[in-house]
Amino acid sequence: MTEAFHFWEERKCDEMGISVILLGFFIVVGFLMVLGPLHIVKKQGRGPLPFKSSLVIGSLLLTHWVLWLKGFYGWLPVRVADMLFLPVWVVLCGFGVILSGLEMKNNAAFAIPLAGFTLVSLIFALFLDGISQM
Repeated sequence: MTEAFHFWEERKCDEMGISVILLGFFIVVGFLMVLGPLHIVKKQGRGPLPFKSSLVIGSLLLTHWVLWLKGFYGWLPVRVADMLFLPVWVVLCGFGVILSGLEMKNNAAFAIPLAGFTLVSLIFALFLDGISQM
């Protein structure tokens, strides 16, 4: 009985370690998302307006985050929420990666935050998927 409890405690520590590592990663990416564009704008100026598709993907990702944080998916039936939540998030992240690569040629000051936001969203979605499968 004691060995099983000890194994469980070790497992909890491993999960907390991964959570802390992810938090540190999110903080570093957040700083880079802010400091990178500031440096680019300081050196090169504001640049042209971003593509409309990049703005749409960024706003859809932000809307998806707000819906998740407000608990919107909790109001939906479980099967519907499971069908919508992760696939929509991963598809939006895929489009975000593609469009941030295209946007880098046009407006790097907008592409870096879009890429960082997409990366954080994708890693967080995969983290939530991993937790939900436990």
